[in-house]
Parts: sequence; structure tokens; C-alpha cells
Amino acid sequence: MYKRALGVAVLLGLICAAPARPTSELESVKAGLLALHQADRRAHFAHDVDALLSVLPPEFIYVRDGKIQMQTKEAIRKRFTEYFQGAEFTAWDDLEPPIVRVSPDGLMGWMIVRVKISYNKTDAAGKKTSEEAVCAWMSTYEKVEGKWVHVANVSTFVW
Repeated sequence: MYKRALGVAVLLGLICAAPARPTSELESVKAGLLALHQADRRAHFAHDVDALLSVLPPEFIYVRDGKIQMQTKEAIRKRFTEYFQGAEFTAWDDLEPPIVRVSPDGLMGWMIVRVKISYNKTDAAGKKTSEEAVCAWMSTYEKVEGKWVHVANVSTFVW
């Protein structure tokens, strides 16, 4: 028991001793996360599923409607391919500035955003409909081999 407690204490000491990055460097890291948010916006207008998937791990945690789901990249690819089919986005715009935080060592980050999404959808029969929603979500990122990986998302929608 003592060895286990000592091991945990040493591990916690190493984690807590991780060097904090200078404030200017953390601001640069935050800017990188905001750039990912803007890339997501461009990907929606361009229907670029590959761009959305480029920052995801093989398995992604998604929380919505009281459910926690583990999603594979292929399941996400299928969902976005169907979502983009026949959709023409007219808005995917921040309703307020995103809130971005980064861990002191710069290896983890999270972002809370609130956007208005509007699009026109044409189904296979040629029928057009309009959809509009306000969405708010929190995304969690980890730095892996120098690159941000979007590991989890918790979303809410008002249609």
C-alpha cells in the first residue's frame, strides 16, 4: 500500500512540475485552437468531410441528448456525408466570441462556442427545405505529436 501511495505521489509531483508555458506562448496556442474553429466553419461551407476528420482520433467521444457515444471516424464520415448531401449553408456564425482555455503546459485545451447555423436542403426528389439552429458546444483537445487532436465534444441544439 505504501509503495502504491508513494508511486501516485511521485507521479502527481511530475505532473504538477510540468513546466508552465509563458503567457505569450499560451496566447499563440489559443490562436491555434481558434484557427481550428474557423477551419470547421470553412469545412461546412465547402462540404469538406476530410477536413473535419483530419483532427479527430480513431475513436471520438460525443455527448448529446443525455447520451455518451464513442464514435469511429468512419461513423462520423458517414454522418457528415449524409448531413452535407444537398445542403447549402447560409450561416455558420459565432453568436459570441468563443471561450478558449489551455492547460499551463499547453498540451490540453478546450473551447466553448455558440453558433447560428442555417442551411437550405434539397432532398433526392428536389424538394427544398430550410433549417436553422443555435448550437452551443464544448470541445476538448489534446496535443499529440505537436498537433491538436479533437478528442471530445458535448453539444446542445435549439432548432
